[in-house]
Amino acid sequence: MIFDRNRDRLFLQGHLARLFVVSIAVLLFGACASSSAVVPGQGTGPGIAVVPAEKAGLFTGPPADAMMLNEGVSWLGLSDKPADYAKARETLAALTKDHPNSRWRPLAETFIHLIDAIQSLQAKGLSEQGLSDRLKRDNERLKKDLQALGSKFQAERDSLLQENEKLKEDIELLKQLEVQLDKRGKMLR
Repeated sequence: MIFDRNRDRLFLQGHLARLFVVSIAVLLFGACASSSAVVPGQGTGPGIAVVPAEKAGLFTGPPADAMMLNEGVSWLGLSDKPADYAKARETLAALTKDHPNSRWRPLAETFIHLIDAIQSLQAKGLSEQGLSDRLKRDNERLKKDLQALGSKFQAERDSLLQENEKLKEDIELLKQLEVQLDKRGKMLR
């Protein structure tokens, strides 16, 4: 019985020691592991992430200018959400106004210029469908022009081939005349 107690105690101590070592290892590896940063307001699904999410410290949040840029870009539309150019422009304009020294200001200004260009095209009535239709018409016109040029070149090619054949016949005729001249020249000597 004494052997059983000692063996059980040693068995228990061995298990406790292994459990302790494994838990320390898990804690150390867990402390060293880094989690992936998620863009604020974007979740983990597909979307547009212009500014890489910076790791927030224990007592700090992400920078306000980066959040504003991401929010403005998110208003430009995702696959599940239509674009709202007015809200996107408003948010990006607020970023340029509130954060004049931000490193994201040039990007926000570029987006504002693109939004203005899109809205001016829409105001002129050149929507995406209108532009697509116009491009299709231009493409068809170019195809017709190409076919007309092709037929014109084919006609020129045919006339050049006929002219080439006529020149070959004339060369043969000249060769025959030269041979006849040589024969006459030999006969006259």
